Amino acid sequence: MNISSNKSLSRLAAVQTLFQFDFNKKMKLEELNSINDMDVSEIYQTIENINSNMEEFKNLKIDKNWFLILVNDVFNNRSIIDASLSNFLESDWSLERMDPTITNILRCAYIEFKNYSYIPSKVVINEYTNIASSFFNKPEVNFVNGVLDKVSHKYRNKN
Repeated sequence: MNISSNKSLSRLAAVQTLFQFDFNKKMKLEELNSINDMDVSEIYQTIENINSNMEEFKNLKIDKNWFLILVNDVFNNRSIIDASLSNFLESDWSLERMDPTITNILRCAYIEFKNYSYIPSKVVINEYTNIASSFFNKPEVNFVNGVLDKVSHKYRNKN
């Protein structure tokens, strides 16, 4: 894993958090139907504590504002994001069929492409393929890269 900045760690933490929401829903555990700053702040603190004890992250700190932006934007717009992302998938793929980690990687990247045009496309693609490589092998990372490349072409000029 090559997480070398606070913003990169924030992206990873957002993916971890959103995965947990999806996992809880699938397992019929405590499911959040809405999210508020208190919920996210508690989750943020838990993720921060876990990651700060990992050797590879010891000099990094989650950028709380960026973490909150990603988690809230994805959580509050999942159905819109998923409908849009479905347009970038081959006909034999669906978000329901995908690993929830990949789905949340794509959702977070989508938010950055759509709403934060000042972040270069190459940076967004690199950050999220890097996160994907932390969890998956090359075929899945290539899949994430391919989808993000298509999303980047739709929402902005390649930069």
